[in-house]
Amino acid sequence: MAQDGGPRSQLREVIAQTCALVAPRQCPCGQEGSWLCERCTRLLEAAPCRVESSCDALQVLTAARVREEHHGGITLPAGVDHSPLLPVLALGEYGGNLQRLVLAWKNGGMLHLGTRIAPALVPAVAQLAMAADVAAPGLVPVPSRRSAQLRRGEDHTAELVRAIARTGAGHALLLRSRPTTAQDGQGARQRRTRRIHLDGRRARAAGRRAESVIIVDDVVTTGSTLRGMHDALTDAGMQVIGAVVVAAARLPTPASGLEHVA
Repeated sequence: MAQDGGPRSQLREVIAQTCALVAPRQCPCGQEGSWLCERCTRLLEAAPCRVESSCDALQVLTAARVREEHHGGITLPAGVDHSPLLPVLALGEYGGNLQRLVLAWKNGGMLHLGTRIAPALVPAVAQLAMAADVAAPGLVPVPSRRSAQLRRGEDHTAELVRAIARTGAGHALLLRSRPTTAQDGQGARQRRTRRIHLDGRRARAAGRRAESVIIVDDVVTTGSTLRGMHDALTDAGMQVIGAVVVAAARLPTPASGLEHVA
C-alpha cells in the first residue's frame, strides 16, 4: 500500500487538480482548493452540546403556581415550570460558516458533504445511546416533502441517516412518514403543533417491539418538527431517547443549562 505522499496519492492529487480546472474545488465558506477547508472541518469536530432548552416547542409544562410557595427551605415564585420533552444535541449554532455548510449540503447541490457531516454526528448518537443503555438505536430521519426531495435530488436526511448507520453507531430506520402541515407562512403557535403522520409495516413492527430510536435532522429552530416526530413515534409505540441535529438556531445561555458532551 502506498504511503502518504507516495505515487498513488500523488496521482490522486494530479487527477483532482485536473478535474478542478473543469469544476473548481471550493468550500462552502468560499475558500478554494478543497471541498471542505480546515476551518470548516473543525466546525464538524466540535463537541456536541445540549440545545433543547432553547427550543420553545419542546418545553412541557410540569408545574404551575398562582402564588409563591415554600418547599424545603426553597422559595418558588408564582409562575410555571417547564422541562424539555427530549434531549437534543447539536454541533453548533446555525450561523456563519456552519450555516453555509448546511445550506450547501441540503440546497446547494453539494450532496457529498453528507459523508463528512455523518461522522461528526456519531458522538452525539453514542452519547444518547449510552445514556439510555441502548446498544444500537434506530435512527429515524425527519420527513421531507416530495417537492423538496425533487428539488434537492435526494432525501438528504435519509441519506444522512444511512451514512451514520454505516459507522455502526446505530441502524437506519427509514419509516414512511410525511408532515401533515407545511411550516411556510405559519405563525409560532401553528408551527408548535405541527403533526407528522407515520404509516407502513415497518413503523408498526418497530412499535410492536417498542424500539428505542433517535431522531435525526439538519437544523432545529423552535423544535416543532422534532416534537411532531416524537409524538408520532411515541404514539406508534417506539421509545424516543433523543434527537441529533447538525445545528440549532439558538444556543442556550450558560444560565439556562448549556451542556457540552464529552
